[in-house]
Amino acid sequence: MGTTEAPVGSNYSRRHRATAPADAVGRLEWVTQRLARSLQRAVELVAADNDITVAEYHLLLATSDDVGRSNAELARLMFVTPQSANHVLADLERRGFVARTDDPNHGRVRKTALTSAGRTVLKACTDRIAGIEARVLAGLDEEQRRILLPALQQAADTIAGGYFGDTAEELRAVAHRRTRQPPS
Repeated sequence: MGTTEAPVGSNYSRRHRATAPADAVGRLEWVTQRLARSLQRAVELVAADNDITVAEYHLLLATSDDVGRSNAELARLMFVTPQSANHVLADLERRGFVARTDDPNHGRVRKTALTSAGRTVLKACTDRIAGIEARVLAGLDEEQRRILLPALQQAADTIAGGYFGDTAEELRAVAHRRTRQPPS
């Protein structure tokens, strides 16, 4: 589970960075996408080192509060379809990381909870990810650190529906995703 670093004295980091146009770096979408992709790559490696996928890590994290969420709730939290969440859940359950129980109030609903093994692998992941997040925050002063996460959370909550409450645009986006074809 060690990290691999570029050789000392190498210019690996400089060679693999490009300067983006000012129009790009001034866009919230560009900057957040760049940060998200960088974090995604790091989380992929952490998850792989713990023999899970990123989707499995996110599902373990989404169940970490012991609420006993349903498959549909977990799917909404993870921005995936209920079918996709169910596939991930089934694999995690088979491997002993989560347990699902029937909800006594709803015949077809099953609630999900972390097992001890699930908590162990989640902790291993979150401990390493906390180190990555600390590196992200290292260049910020105390005030910037204090406001960054709440500001990002507020922005995420604002756009959670997709189009700032514009139902027509949201429906159009959903229809587009269902009908788009992969490039030939």
